[in-house]
Amino acid sequence: MRSIFISVFSLLSAFTYAQTNFITKNLPYPELIPVLVNDSLYGYCDSELELHLLPVYESAELFEEDFNFQIFHVNKPEIVKYGSAEYAWVKRHGERYRINKKGELVYKYDKADFKTGETIVQLFKNSTTHTIDKVDDTTLFQHIKNNQTGQIVFPDDQSIQEFKEKNKTFIEEGIRLVYYPKSPEIPYTYFSNEQTLLQGIKNKETGEILLKARYANIEECYNKPLRVHQYPLFIAYRGDLDKYIYVGLNGKEYVLYSAEIE
Repeated sequence: MRSIFISVFSLLSAFTYAQTNFITKNLPYPELIPVLVNDSLYGYCDSELELHLLPVYESAELFEEDFNFQIFHVNKPEIVKYGSAEYAWVKRHGERYRINKKGELVYKYDKADFKTGETIVQLFKNSTTHTIDKVDDTTLFQHIKNNQTGQIVFPDDQSIQEFKEKNKTFIEEGIRLVYYPKSPEIPYTYFSNEQTLLQGIKNKETGEILLKARYANIEECYNKPLRVHQYPLFIAYRGDLDKYIYVGLNGKEYVLYSAEIE
């Protein structure tokens, strides 16, 4: 009986490893990941914790699209480019900035640069056949591709015109419009421990616990409709540090200390 149990356990372990490995390969880590250094300031490192941008920020986010910068939602068209994935939000000296991948402050947040209004997310009904090909740097509109035909179905001149006419009232009111297909979901989500109320990550299909509950709060960086790229990361609040940190689905915490920096 014991040998049968061991065999079954081994098969389950192999399946779990294969599944995790599959998800990791299909959700690659970003080039630059915010990392907490010396429990104080944030810099940016790669997935192997090699530091690339010095820790000078009070907070730091991923380099990814911010659709607040979409052409219909800004008062200055020239700032649309700062909404692309070449830039990230950080806080330095109490002010909010977009930085480039060299760590340079390129745009300081100004409320007056943006129209008021909420987001409208428009999904394709048959989202399984459509994916985001790229994001247009001059408009921050998503180029949506039909995987069956290989054709870009939005935005071309005709689809933009239809988009403007259909959403004229919303545009005039300053509402930003995000035209978006759903991304394929992975089966991981967070869960709460009933006794400690701390959170971890589990497979919602099998119930298997991937990472034990040890964080006060978790925000997933995958299965998010407003993210073009889905990452095998989550943002977690660590009570002992009183800080938010990035954590990989493999359990790696993006935290560094001086002794670990070469």
